[in-house]
Amino acid sequence: MAQPQPAITPPNSSSVTIAPGAVVAAAQAQPSRRGFKPANYINVLLFVGPSLILIGLFIVYPTIKTIYLSFQQTTGIGFNAPQVFAGWSNYTDIFTDSQIQTDIINNLLWLAIVTPVTVVLGVIFAVLFDKVRYETIPKSIVFIPMAISATASGVIWRLMYADDPNVGTINAMLGWLHIPAISFLGNTSFVNFALFGAQIWMGLGFAVIILSAAVKAIPADLNEAAHIDGATELQIFRKITLPLMWPTITVIITLTMIGVLKIFDLVYTMTGGGPAGASQVLAVEMYFQSFKNANTGYGSAIAVILLVAVLPVMAINIKRFQSEGPR
Repeated sequence: MAQPQPAITPPNSSSVTIAPGAVVAAAQAQPSRRGFKPANYINVLLFVGPSLILIGLFIVYPTIKTIYLSFQQTTGIGFNAPQVFAGWSNYTDIFTDSQIQTDIINNLLWLAIVTPVTVVLGVIFAVLFDKVRYETIPKSIVFIPMAISATASGVIWRLMYADDPNVGTINAMLGWLHIPAISFLGNTSFVNFALFGAQIWMGLGFAVIILSAAVKAIPADLNEAAHIDGATELQIFRKITLPLMWPTITVIITLTMIGVLKIFDLVYTMTGGGPAGASQVLAVEMYFQSFKNANTGYGSAIAVILLVAVLPVMAINIKRFQSEGPR
């Protein structure tokens, strides 16, 4: 028969004794970290399941269906319209269509102008408002356009740009300066820039509010130490403020780029893509092809092109967040 093991007394201790059997029992009582009981699976499904179902119904399925339709030649409106397999013909037509080429150029102009202007003005206003005593007032004024829908904003700016000085505010102001009225929305040379101005007006408030939060997060001690060392305001901005704001700035850049790549409502409301298709963008072209021309296959191919254009921007931003996350 095995002899019972003596109790273990830790060194330098006169009051605590540990029996070996107690150590084994305590170890067995510890729940296994590797084990995952069926009840836990049920709990996970209860919490995550509804979200996965919604994502599948409203994101995954429509995306797969759109990609499928992009390879079909359709003669009606909707997912159940008559279809004939067309292979890559919809995609080859996209890159040989002169109107699509104009749309792509317009989307690139939106990226090249609206994105940097919105971000630069957002940074400037955020830094300046931080130095104003009653900063809530100017921030509220700049943020007001965010409370207005894009369709309503389009109607407002269409009236602002109206050719008649009795209706159009901008042409009325030009009349006071004895400058002839300009057809902002009817002239192919001005129409895109008129749209850019309306979009910047709409998106600037969001950029300012988010960037203002980034400015507030900068420790005041850094600025005070820089002032003591004799740094100018410009040097503080370049060496302290801007680098610490940069992660937030990249978020604003990403969101603005995605927004202008899929811009639709403002263009459709203000110009409908005119005059003569001069202001048309890919999202408006997709709508016209799918619902006006009943060519769902061609419209789906344009939608896939838009998806392919947006995905790299999202992937780069996600990768950046992962690299900056905790390790």
